[in-house]
Parts: sequence; C-alpha cells; structure tokens
Amino acid sequence: MDEMHHLSADELQAKLEALSTEREALKVALEQRHEAEKVELADEIKALITERGHDIDEIAQKLQGRTSGRKRRRQRAAANEANANYTRYADPDNPSNIYIRGRMPNWLIEKMAANGYDPANAEHRQQFKTQHLVELAA
Repeated sequence: MDEMHHLSADELQAKLEALSTEREALKVALEQRHEAEKVELADEIKALITERGHDIDEIAQKLQGRTSGRKRRRQRAAANEANANYTRYADPDNPSNIYIRGRMPNWLIEKMAANGYDPANAEHRQQFKTQHLVELAA
C-alpha cells in the first residue's frame, strides 16, 4: 500500500482503469462459465433421461408442470365421451348451470337447500332433479 502513495494521480488513474478493465473481463468470463455449466448440466440430464428410456420433451414438460395440448384434448374428449351416457340437467333459472354427474356444483347445492331439500340425501337429490331441473338430451 505504501507504494501507492508514491504514484502520481495519473498513474493511480491508469491503475484504476486497468483494474476496471480486468474486472469487466472477469465478469464476462464468469458469465461465460455459468452458461457453460448450464450446458454441461443440461447434457448430463439429457443423457440420464435417455439412459432411463424416457422422452426428453415429456420430462421437460413435467418439470415445467405442463402437459401437452394433445394430451389435454384427449383427456377432455374422454371425459365428454364418459359423460355422454349420463342424463344432463339444467337450471331453468340459468341454463348455463348444467349438472351431469359426480360432485354437485355449488349452485345446485344452494338451490336444493333453498327449496327445502337435503343435498346429502340421495332420494332428495333425485326428487329435486325431476321436479326442479330441466332434463337435457344427452
């Protein structure tokens, strides 16, 4: 540190600029090394996935928490086919409220309770559907 006191202002400025240039070069080298490590990691993961016999794109989608659009369309089509054999009921007060089967939607539970029916009672549910809902063609 003592030698710094003997340098002129111009010499100190030149040293500072040299350090700044070196710092920037180190920063670029660090960023490049991070990118290289990411590529190496991705290559290792790809090798592991293929080694285990899986499709890289499917695993990538699972990592991102997504399913393919094609798979979702197939699932939706399968659900529609499964429900095609069941009676559909619509709320006469709001035809966009439709019930097919399974867990009862809130609108149906509320409407049953408002009309004095117990949604937990199977007999009450059946009575309510026949007396208060409109049966739609399947």
